[in-house]
Amino acid sequence: MPHHRQITYCLREGGPVSKFCTCQHCTLAVCSVCNAYEGSLTTDCPGEQVSFDRQSEVYETNLDFTDARGWHQGEPMKRRAPNWQPDEPPKSTPPEDQRSVVAPLASWTVVDRMTTLQHVLSQKAIAWVLADRICDDHSAKLACLEKEVDAHLRQGQEPNESARELLSKLEYAKIGFQLASRRAEKCDDEFRQAARMLVKELEK
Repeated sequence: MPHHRQITYCLREGGPVSKFCTCQHCTLAVCSVCNAYEGSLTTDCPGEQVSFDRQSEVYETNLDFTDARGWHQGEPMKRRAPNWQPDEPPKSTPPEDQRSVVAPLASWTVVDRMTTLQHVLSQKAIAWVLADRICDDHSAKLACLEKEVDAHLRQGQEPNESARELLSKLEYAKIGFQLASRRAEKCDDEFRQAARMLVKELEK
């Protein structure tokens, strides 16, 4: 059974992970093999790097990977738990960064930290755009149904099966729009927070 392997070196300093550090490696469960983390981790490790799009699909749907079935639609994320390598000894400090040989005066720790923050900002921006697009789709659908209901009411007809079905669709559309709106607002807030973190680092 392929197990996930936790990254055990700090992204900022390069040494062992520390509870006092706030980098991704020190605060999140990150697999060094598939590069997935937290909610995008599958039950078993695929044994190779997983793309950002596939990680997003794992997080947002029931997509999972197990050694027995491969990629498949399985249990929801909340019901599954990734299998980690048991009692894995801490990894040694990574080998010397060869970039320091080429450009010894460059602060590669700062460069890596900025690159990580920029990557996070890009992810949050994409998530916000997609969530906002979905919200617009729900808004358009809701507006269309509201016009249909309004036109039906203006005709002064008695409520029938068709009218009740239309009103039911309208209620579901309202719920869908509300959920999509909340998701878009959450993504917008996360995007703003990521942008503030990047600006804060730039101003140091």
